[in-house]
Amino acid sequence: MKKVKRVRWAILTLIIIVVAGLLALPWQPLMTVANIWFMLGLVFLVGAAFFILEKGHLFAGWRRRRRKDEEPLPEEKVPAREVARLKNGPVVVNQYAWFCLINAIGLIVLGIVATI
Repeated sequence: MKKVKRVRWAILTLIIIVVAGLLALPWQPLMTVANIWFMLGLVFLVGAAFFILEKGHLFAGWRRRRRKDEEPLPEEKVPAREVARLKNGPVVVNQYAWFCLINAIGLIVLGIVATI
């Protein structure tokens, strides 16, 4: 059910963007509207990459050094196996990344088709 709801919102957003582009056709040529759709697709693609990298545990294992007079920090002693387990974990594509990917693919394909 959750996946269907995610796809519905992505398709609804895609339809709204396409309708807005079609409404702009009397004032703008088709090439300009197709370019805007393509650029919006690239923006959604960058958003999807951000959301995928956000869950990538890129900063796992980083340590903050303490000063001489400070108490030891609890996260200072991170075992190497724990860091390796986090970094070697599967790629997580969350619901926001799926939303951005669906819109990006739709808009990029639509922009290319409209340009041809």
